[in-house]
Order: sequence, then structure tokens, then C-alpha cells
Amino acid sequence: MGDSKPSGGGGGGGSGLQLDLDAFGRRLKHLYDSWRKDESRSWGNTSAFAVATPPPSEDMRYLKSSALQIWLLGYEFPETVMVFLQGGGAGGEGGGSGGSGGVVHVVCSQKKAQHLEAVRRVCAEKSGGIEMVLHPKPRSEDGSSQMAQVISAIRASGAGSAGGGPVRLGVLAKEAPEGAVMEKWAAAVAAAASGGEGGEGAVETVDVGPALGDVLAVKDDGEVINVKKAAFLSAQALKAFVVPKMEVLIDEERSMTHAELMEQTEEVITDPAKIKVKLKPDNCDICYPPVFQSGGQYDLRASAVSSDDPLCYDSMGVIICAIGARYASYCSNVARTYLIDATKAQEKAYQVLLRAQEAAIAAIKPGTKLGDVYRAAVAVVEREAPELVAHLTKHAGTGIGIEFREAGLTLNAKNERTVKPGMAFNVVLGLHGLTNPEAGGKEGGRRTGAQREVARRGGKRGREARS
Repeated sequence: MGDSKPSGGGGGGGSGLQLDLDAFGRRLKHLYDSWRKDESRSWGNTSAFAVATPPPSEDMRYLKSSALQIWLLGYEFPETVMVFLQGGGAGGEGGGSGGSGGVVHVVCSQKKAQHLEAVRRVCAEKSGGIEMVLHPKPRSEDGSSQMAQVISAIRASGAGSAGGGPVRLGVLAKEAPEGAVMEKWAAAVAAAASGGEGGEGAVETVDVGPALGDVLAVKDDGEVINVKKAAFLSAQALKAFVVPKMEVLIDEERSMTHAELMEQTEEVITDPAKIKVKLKPDNCDICYPPVFQSGGQYDLRASAVSSDDPLCYDSMGVIICAIGARYASYCSNVARTYLIDATKAQEKAYQVLLRAQEAAIAAIKPGTKLGDVYRAAVAVVEREAPELVAHLTKHAGTGIGIEFREAGLTLNAKNERTVKPGMAFNVVLGLHGLTNPEAGGKEGGRRTGAQREVARRGGKRGREARS
């Protein structure tokens, strides 16, 4: 599987960024349609919502604010405030008469505004009437005046609310302010919230993180392609590098630490030509540092790391590896358990867990409740090895996309949401706390895989439009 060439006619951004204007318009319209219909009742009767992004960071993190930017624009724009209004509002530099279609206000640096000018020019045309207003912040200013213009537009967006109550502004409540721009914006919103005591013009904040998660959960054809490429890269890294590497280490009784194996695996993901994968390296990255575990100490959490201990391949040993590649910001995941001269008990646990995962994957069909997916896996374990039920992980994975874990799509017994066409799932099951008496220590096994029938997903670290 290889990269396709950029499509002609739909791109924009003469400043160097290749922005897909058609995709932007289509997704922006979809966002507004979802907001207006509010079928999930998760938008909280908001007339506006805002997302603000932190400064660039080398840390690997997944923020819904960044995910929304990447979904709309194909790039992350650090230190940028985007405010979406249902109706019109106070226009700033760049115009914006504020029709009924909606308005997107953007506070950003002057250079980012240059990148976005091509989007602004065609925004209304591509999105069915939604305008964009740019508020460039000169380098010598802190953005206060630009933010004040946007706050005025927010107040105006809810001026006609029933009973003259406060304007309801959607925010990402779980994302703490970070950096000067986010902190300044948070202060402006707080001042607006306290300046009216619920009277006309006051602003009341509502968490719309779950609502935006609903929008991002269903992928379009372009997103599915990116996911497929990411999943292909993960699978090939495992097949073409990790497995042959471990075979040599075991057959020749060589020593290598988990951390060294992690570093070498990361190198082939970020430079896929090393495993003969024809994907652009600039689009390829890791979702998390590859994880290798052996020697009786296992951590099945997503936060697990590779230690500096040597890979252990003694008889009756267990090796767990987990690899997540990203392509064009879309995530994928694959994990495998390798048994060395396995006991019958280990083989049984492995086979039961594998069949439980297969049952979960088979249950993922449009209309199925997410809780029923997990229950399908549990039913297999209860039927074939009831003694293992207590060791089974409490969920069977989550949705996956630009965010590695789409929390609203967790496959656990309590989730009553239903599968929709276009959703993507990382189906993960594990058995923890198992004891292998014959080895005299603890052994655990995990087998995970990507759901491949409803949708396929994958990804890369967000590309950034800097300065």
C-alpha cells in the first residue's frame, strides 16, 4: 500500500501548507449540521463553542482541540483560538456579515492568518454559507483586543435567547489552559462569565467535549484511507521487523533490552522504507513508543513502557509487544503475545482470549450496543474458561481515530451507545494477574487487534502550522 498524489483543484494555501479546501468545507458543514440537530443532546443548547490550542510540544499527547483542527484543516495550529457561532456576530478584520449559516472566528498569529487566508476566501462557498473571520495578532500584542472582539461576537450570538438568559458557550472543560494564548483566552471567558450575573450578555460555559467526540467518531472515506495506511504500517512493522528480529535473538541466544527493541521498532515506523513500505516518511509516526515486556512483569495499561531489562525468552516465558503507527495523524494499534515452550494452561488461556476477541470483533455491527460487544467477549470466557473471567480486562477497547482512545466509544458493559457505519475500534482484550506455578512466577497474556469490518483506522502525530 502506498501514498497517493495530492488531488488537484481542492488544495489551497500558497504559503506552503497543502490545505484540502473541499474536505474543510464538507467537514465544517457536517460539524454545524450535527450541532444544530443535536440528536445526542450533548451540545447543551449552546449558541457558540470555542477551542484553544497550546504551544508546540515534543510530548506525545492527544487533545480534542488539536484533533478538531487536524480534522478540519489537516494540520494542528498551536496557540490558536477558534470560536464557532451558530448565527452572525461582530465581524473583525477580514469581514464577516454574519448570515444565518454561521461564523468561525479565528484568533492567531499573523503568519497563521496568512496560511488560513485561502480557507477564509472560500469558506462560505465550500461549507454552505458558514463564514470565517480572521483576527491576526501582531507579534507585539498579547491578543487581548482580538479576543475582546470575539467575546463581543459570542455575546451577540445569544442575544435573542429565550428570557434574556446567559449565552451558553461550549468549551473543552478537560483541557487545562497552557501557554500565554490559552491562559489569556481562559481569563477572557472567565471575565465574560462573571460580568452579568446571569443577565443579558452574560456567558455561561458548557462542556462540549462529548459532542465533538461524537462528530469525530464517524469517519469519512478520506479518513478511512488514512486509517488503513496506518494499520498497514503497524502490521508490516510487526511482520517485517519485530518478528524476524525476535526470532534471531531467540535462535542465536542474543541479548537485547526491551528499550533497545523499542527504539529500533520506532525507527522502522518513522522510516517505512526500511521495511519496504511505500508511505511518505513525513506522514508516518508512532502513536506511542513501542512496548515490549517479558520476564514475568507485565502491565496491560495503555501507559505501559519498555524497560531496560533484557528480553527474556526462557522456557514457558511470555513476550508481549504492542505497536501503534500513525499516518497523517490517524492512529492504529496492533499487539501480540508470544509464548515460549508454552504449558497447556498458557495455551488454553491464549486460545480462549483469542476466541473472545474474535467474538467481540464479530459483534461490532451497525446498531449493536457497545456494551453488547464486551458482553460477547465475556460470554466466550464464561463458557470456555470460567476460572479466567476474574482476570479479564474490564473493557474490550475503544474507538480510535485522530485520538488514540475515543473515550466515548469504550467497549465496556455499561456503554449503551450504538455502533454506526464509519466508526473505528481498537479491539483490546487481556488477562492480567495470571500465575504460572510451573515457572514459579507471574505470567500474563494479551492479544489485541484492529476491528476491520465496520471501519479501519490509523495515524500520525499532528502536523503543525507554526509561528
